[in-house]
Order: sequence, then structure tokens, then C-alpha cells
Amino acid sequence: MATLPKQANAVIIGQGGIVGASVAHHMIGHGWDGLVGLEASAIPSDVGSTSHASDFCYMTSHDKMSCYTTTYSQRFYEARGHYNRIGGMEVARVDDDARMEELKRKVGSGKAFGTNAHLIGPSEAKERFPLLEEGLIQGAMWDPDAGLVVPRSQRVAGELVDEAVASGRLQAFANTPALAIDVHDGRVQGVETHKGYIATPVVIVTCGIWGPLVAGMGGAHLPLMPVEHPLLFFGPYDAFAGTGREIGYPLFRDQGNSAYLRDTGDPSTSEGGQIEWGYYEPTEPRLVYPQDIASKEEARLSPSMRDLDADQVMSAYERALEITPVLGDLGWDEKSSFNGLLSVTPDGGSLVGESPETRGLWFCEAVWVKDGPGMGKVFADWISLGRPELDPHGIDIARFYPVQKTRGHVYDRCLETARKIYDPPVHPREPYESGRNLRRSPFWPREQALGGYFMEAGGWER
Repeated sequence: MATLPKQANAVIIGQGGIVGASVAHHMIGHGWDGLVGLEASAIPSDVGSTSHASDFCYMTSHDKMSCYTTTYSQRFYEARGHYNRIGGMEVARVDDDARMEELKRKVGSGKAFGTNAHLIGPSEAKERFPLLEEGLIQGAMWDPDAGLVVPRSQRVAGELVDEAVASGRLQAFANTPALAIDVHDGRVQGVETHKGYIATPVVIVTCGIWGPLVAGMGGAHLPLMPVEHPLLFFGPYDAFAGTGREIGYPLFRDQGNSAYLRDTGDPSTSEGGQIEWGYYEPTEPRLVYPQDIASKEEARLSPSMRDLDADQVMSAYERALEITPVLGDLGWDEKSSFNGLLSVTPDGGSLVGESPETRGLWFCEAVWVKDGPGMGKVFADWISLGRPELDPHGIDIARFYPVQKTRGHVYDRCLETARKIYDPPVHPREPYESGRNLRRSPFWPREQALGGYFMEAGGWER
């Protein structure tokens, strides 16, 4: 067993997930050495969101940074032989004109930001995805570059860490949680573990749903909440038996029902022979405080995999039967289905950059698998060169003022974000309803009397 070093150029807390692994990989690409990675569980992680993520990659978004990081990640996974470019579609039902308009806007954003998405009609959608009831949709967006990380992003994370360790630039320690972050005069000095103390000027937090707890050790506030994401499996499904495929049909999104679906390929593959159906609760999503996440010993499956209540999904499942009737023909695998925890933030963006409260404390948090390697590059460019390739204002952790990091504000905004992960369509400039009227100018009463419509930024009504 390797001995914990007494000092490091940087310590990464949360080394076992795809984000921590990508950060280390790209920092080494910039010449960093003397890195130490700490992981509270195994490496790759067997408890974090990476261990059970659906591993979808869609290129399209209304956000330029997201298109950049996802496209980079897709190419990164593919270059390593860990990507199946199977394609993916998002459909609009016949009674959902608002969703169809959103698909048109999304194609426009995708073209503006360099993706290859385009619209297709119901017959082509049916041809590409035979499980679909063609008569129930008016159209779809087709993303030819969408696909699946195979066999899993968890495997990629493990490979990246192994390569970084083999380079001699990273020492990684599994089952070694950070117990405290040493801060003096507002600057990081080191990290305490049960194996000893590591002196370091830089601590990087990539702990996902546990991020706020680790940030608190360093005197910082990380505005993030874990939310439950129901994930159900149906089977057996043997349409791809004997093919050896990890996935046979394209990815499928029915965002008007706040749901998605994919097959898991050949029954002989590691997770094959099923249909996976995921759902994001649009009315009452279940947020979880990080301190209430179960320990590894207490959890039935994993700390980031909570038990599923069938009532959570029943109405959406019944609607799903209309558009993909195959779900009704297959049995529900109750034991394998669960609520996976993922991170949401007060404005839906990732949390990256140096903490404004503590110098030397850096974050790369609230990052989806589809963005993992790309965000690792953005982070490494930022910490190494002083800035990333694109303006990071939308992901910069410093974008939040203290009033926006209070417990109540974070909870309310994260709840509203969670309601809008898939449905309803959200305009990029749509204001939040919660956390309003925190700050008003002296002119606010007169502006209101004159019929002013207020937008909010930085807690201010403007």
C-alpha cells in the first residue's frame, strides 16, 4: 500500500468519479505533477453518481458552453473506444405544440453552436426507433452524434486514474476520505485524513452530491442539492440477442412526459436484455440534503441509489405506455430499479472555479457524464492558464452572491430547477419565480406603479 505523501501541489477530493478523473487527466496534460487524489470509496467510485449514471450524451443545448463540453466529451470518449454513436431523438407529441416549437429552437441553437441536430418527421422517427407509436407525435429532433458511453463512464474513470498513476504524476488513495481542510488567513494550507496530513496550496473538490459537505470544511458555500431521479428497468428484452451490442436502438426522449428510454442491448452483455426508462419529477421532485445521504453500510444498493416508490412514476408511466407500448409487455424489475441521486444547482449550471471565500479552494461540481471530460478540460485550462477557451461566466462559482447561498434560497431555487430538467420547455431568459424580492432599488415602488416587469440578477429586482 502506498504511503500518503506529506505534501502535494494539489489534492483532488473525489478522485473516483468521471469528473475527478478527467480533472486529473487534463491537469497532467498541462504539466502538473505532485497530484494526490483522495476517494472516500473505491476507485473508480462504487458509491457516486458515476457508478449508476445512464451515460447518455446529447450534443444539443441552448448553452454554448454545454455544447462545447459535451461535444469535446463525445470525441474524447470515442477516441478511447468508449462511445457508441447510436444517435438520439427528442419527440413532440401531437397535442404539444409548445414542445415542437422548443425542438425548433433547440435545433437553431445547436446549429449556432456547432452541433448537427435537425428535425425529422414522424415516419422517419418510427423508422429509426421502431418502439415508437408514430401517430402520437408531430415531429422530432434527431441528433446523429448522440450516443452512449460504453461499457460505462465508471470504466473510463478507472482507466484515466490508472494512466495518471502510471505516469508518476498522480498518487491516488481509495477509501481515504478528507476529514478536514486546513485554512489559514483565508487560504488553503492542507488536508487532513485518517492516514495523515497533506500540506498543499490547492484543494480541488469533485465530490458531486457530497460537494457541499466538503466545501464547508474549507469555509465555503457550494449552492447545490442532490435530487432523486427515478430509474426503472423492464425485461427481459431479447431483440438484440446474439448481436453483442451494448445498445441497439437510438436514445429516446419524451420530454413532454419528462421521461427517456433506451434498450440495454444484447442479454449476454454486462447490463443487457432490458429496457431502461428514466423519469424526472416535474411537480414535486424529492431533494435530499447532502448530510442525509445514507452511508455505504446503511444503503441497500449504494448511497447515491435510494429506494424507489412506484407512486412517484405511475402517472408518467401510464403516459409512457401510450407512446412506447413495449413497456407494458415487459415485467418491471423492481429490485434493480431505484432513485439515483444527481446534482442540481440554483440556476441549473455547473459550479466551477476558485471559491470566492477561500483562496486555493477550487470546484468542478454539478457536471453530467456527458460533460465530464469537457469540463475537466475547461477546469484544467482555467487553473493552469488563468482562463479557459470559452468565457466561463455561466459556470463560475463566483457568480453567486452571499444572499444566494443561504440554505432557504438554495433549496427553493434547486427545487425549481429540478422541476424543469425536462418539462416544461424553458426559455433561456425565463426568470425564476422563487428567491425573488431579495433586493430592490429605491426606484422599485415607482417602477412597479408604472407597470414595470422585473427580471432578477444577483438577487436584485431589475
